[in-house]
Amino acid sequence: MEKYILKIIDIIDETDNTKTYFFEKPKDLTWEPGSHTHIAHIGFDIGDQPRKEWVRHMSIITLPEENKIAITTRVPGSKSEFKNKLAELKIGDEVVFFKIGSRMGLRRINRPIILISMGVGIATMRPLILSFINDKTKIPYLSNINIDSSDKFVFKNQLDKLADENYKNYWINSRKEFYEILSQSMKSENAIYYVVGSDGFIKDIIQRLRANKVKIDDIVIDRKDEAKQKFLED
Repeated sequence: MEKYILKIIDIIDETDNTKTYFFEKPKDLTWEPGSHTHIAHIGFDIGDQPRKEWVRHMSIITLPEENKIAITTRVPGSKSEFKNKLAELKIGDEVVFFKIGSRMGLRRINRPIILISMGVGIATMRPLILSFINDKTKIPYLSNINIDSSDKFVFKNQLDKLADENYKNYWINSRKEFYEILSQSMKSENAIYYVVGSDGFIKDIIQRLRANKVKIDDIVIDRKDEAKQKFLED
């Protein structure tokens, strides 16, 4: 298993308690838009067993051509050791990246794509949106729906500047409006749906999509196959 020790080159406060951490990109490292990684604190693998409480699975929010790697997360966000240690890191500190992979790649098969996320889940969608803006081949249009009750939307200013006739954003702070927009999106002919959020959010959206006759194969979530199947079948 290849591990990359990466130095923090910048930290940006996106909204209250939400930060983006930027890391140096090794020249030989590349990844697909929508990829995830395991990120760990230095020393997690010292000893007989790795310290799992120092490791998290996170989305890479940048494209390789941006020449830097970044993650966006709530900080501290929880009482976990990982988040507490992350909150203490400064520019120049290092972390470990490993097991980079992708389950959220854009399907370029002449069908529209609907991105549905909750809160900071928009971080997973950012590289998919940028990839679409850079190359719209075989994707008729893309809609981005994000709900955040705090009304403090991550990446809103950046992504709104990209909107055009083939790409639209919906920033929503109420469940009622969210379900209305979701219902409208399900009228899209033959669309593919990408869903990111808490387990409860994902289950709720999947149930609503399935109730509207959306096929299981047309729902994309960032989960391992066995976990994905459980979500889709519940």
